[in-house]
Amino acid sequence: MPTQRPVNVALIGAGRIGSFHAESVARRLVDANLVAIADPDEGAAQALARKLGVPTAATDFSAVLGEPAVEAVIIASPARFHANLAVQAAEAGKGVFCEKPMALTLEEADRVIAAASKAQVPLQVGFNRRWDQAFAEGRAAIDAGKVGTPQLIRSLTRDPGPYGGSPQKTPRWTIFYETLIHDFDTLVWLNPAARPVEVTAIADALVRPDAKDKGFHDTAVVTIRFDNGSIAVAEANFSAMYGYDIRGEVFGSGGMITMGDVRRSSLTLFDRNGVSSDTWRRDTDHFVHGYTAQLASFVGSVRSGVVKGPTGQDARTALAIALACIKSVEERRTVSMNEI
Repeated sequence: MPTQRPVNVALIGAGRIGSFHAESVARRLVDANLVAIADPDEGAAQALARKLGVPTAATDFSAVLGEPAVEAVIIASPARFHANLAVQAAEAGKGVFCEKPMALTLEEADRVIAAASKAQVPLQVGFNRRWDQAFAEGRAAIDAGKVGTPQLIRSLTRDPGPYGGSPQKTPRWTIFYETLIHDFDTLVWLNPAARPVEVTAIADALVRPDAKDKGFHDTAVVTIRFDNGSIAVAEANFSAMYGYDIRGEVFGSGGMITMGDVRRSSLTLFDRNGVSSDTWRRDTDHFVHGYTAQLASFVGSVRSGVVKGPTGQDARTALAIALACIKSVEERRTVSMNEI
């Protein structure tokens, strides 16, 4: 069979998730080459490049984007830089994979979408939960009509504890912009053809109550009503002492599906201490298949021009819900999506 030349990919942002994406491209994808890594921290870029045998490590993003050999970029910088980098990459003619959130305002999101459309380059956003086997099978069951019309939908994200982050260094509203954004995309995706119409959110600092007066939030519950009458609930907490807990549920007129499991496997230990199971502790362990599959799909879109994963418009929808949540918390009321 004829073989295709691998797609040349550059990474922008050599932090934790960027490093994992770099390893996925370099070691897990057979049809992509990681040819450059860019990060303002020269040491981080060079260390990762040496580890993975990548020929170019740079601190200048524009130089990497201007390299003709680079066909696509993975943007894994801090969230506040995503939109500008995505626009620059699209204008340079590169396929764009952008970690969530794609932007922090709807104006920024529209700018990214417009730039990718004008340049006719693929734009995919990192909502990896869609690529997890259980969630993908759940969506397939919904599409096949096995649960009937969705009525109650649930998605939750509980990060593994103990919480070791710094409230002072955590950007305000991170729980909506960067944590629950995954759940918002999941809830919309699991409710095909429905549109969110109103949002009610409650947020607090229950893990670190000492940081509450600084505007820090580590716990939140969100209710979303859709135009098909269904009701969805998303919840998040930064410190689940038992492990990394990601689950979803769709209850419909014809049945129910559940997705996700905090347990690492079906193995259960029975001993003198009782019954126990090992649990997931890191997202990169839990979703290793999903993270890899989404990048494989992105590489395919660079070749075909057709994005099969989450699009810029999908990212905009999730962002709009996040912005509605912020407004709801600030004003202590239900917010219509028409207000956003």
